[in-house]
Amino acid sequence: MTAQNQQENQVQEQKPSDKELNFRAQEQKYQRMIEQERAARLEAERIAQEAMKAHSKDDDDDDSDPYVDHKKLNKKLAKFGEKAKQETQSDINQAVQVALREERKNNWLKSNPDFNDVLQHAEKLLQKDPDLAESILEMPEGFERQKLVYKNIKALGLHKPEVKQPSIQEKVDANRRSPYYQPS
Repeated sequence: MTAQNQQENQVQEQKPSDKELNFRAQEQKYQRMIEQERAARLEAERIAQEAMKAHSKDDDDDDSDPYVDHKKLNKKLAKFGEKAKQETQSDINQAVQVALREERKNNWLKSNPDFNDVLQHAEKLLQKDPDLAESILEMPEGFERQKLVYKNIKALGLHKPEVKQPSIQEKVDANRRSPYYQPS
């Protein structure tokens, strides 16, 4: 009997219980439902992506926007582009002009190394010709004004040390000592 009891126990163990059968059936049922929901969700996502792609392609050419007049927008964008291009060009030209002025100034200073020394005598120019000094001071500040002062000082010879004029008596005395002088 023990062998028979063991066989019955094994048969009972091999036979699933009703609870287990119900559980397995419900599990299969829910697995199928989950698979169906997953397939439906994937299908919906695919359709949504296709719709988004189609909509994004239509957005580029869409003229149905009631707030934007595309012709006016394009004209304004073209004007803006032209204006930006002109401003950039003028900035470049201005920078080139400044660089050229600087280069000319440097070349002029190289050719006139005594520039700063001569400008030290500006007070003498004011004393010698006050009208000229006043008109120069009315000019705008800059290198051209300094260059004009330099040229006037050079022309008037104010940068040279003053040579003491000999008096008339000294001239007469110097002429007497001359080897060619023969009193009458």
